[in-house]
Amino acid sequence: MDTTVTDTSRAAAVTAAPACFVGPFVPNIAQRGDALALLQSLPANCTPLVFFDPQHRAVLDKLKFGNEGERQRGRAKLPAMNEDYIDACCFETARVLRPSGYLIRFIDTFCLVEAHHLRIPREVLARVDLIAWDNLRLGQGKRSRRRGDYLLVLQKPPIKARATWRDHGIPSRWVEKVDRKLHPHIKPIGLIQRLVGAVTQPGDLVVDPAAGSFVVMHAAHRFGRNFIGCDLVGGRGTP
Repeated sequence: MDTTVTDTSRAAAVTAAPACFVGPFVPNIAQRGDALALLQSLPANCTPLVFFDPQHRAVLDKLKFGNEGERQRGRAKLPAMNEDYIDACCFETARVLRPSGYLIRFIDTFCLVEAHHLRIPREVLARVDLIAWDNLRLGQGKRSRRRGDYLLVLQKPPIKARATWRDHGIPSRWVEKVDRKLHPHIKPIGLIQRLVGAVTQPGDLVVDPAAGSFVVMHAAHRFGRNFIGCDLVGGRGTP
């Protein structure tokens, strides 16, 4: 896949941002806001790709480790989302996705084995793939210890593969270390860049309603895509 991007193509995408947005959210900047409110502000069928990394406490509440540890203090400050709120965001995501568009949902081991994703009917968003992200950092666990997360790939019907996914070199097990000093929920920029390149075209809109460190925005701009996203903690000054 040709991933060559020039400064001219990046600037063209950003300056040609879609004119269909109304309300408080602005394309192509880091801004503060509520995930569900952002999704509800978008028109239907406006994007081929949404990333969603919900901040939840399901596994921590189950294991009762708490957030008192040194490594968890940053995460403890992030506002948590309950399961009903996460589901509502997923249903709104299905509305804003184009037909055959993708939701890349970050999900931990507990939520995966508890099948939280099955709360969304297959006719709304179908489960089509799974990528295991190894961040090379041991986490918590009463049996095996967590080392990374999963990226659940969901597709809005109609289900199509070859016509919607161009990069077939992305492995199902992705190793990428991240610097949590930048953000407690920082995402793997290398993997995100590959996914953006795989399913979008220059000028397309990429959405991240729980953007955290806004690495999805940087990946989108790197490939000449537009971006809209927000975070309850991050704001306009977020790098």
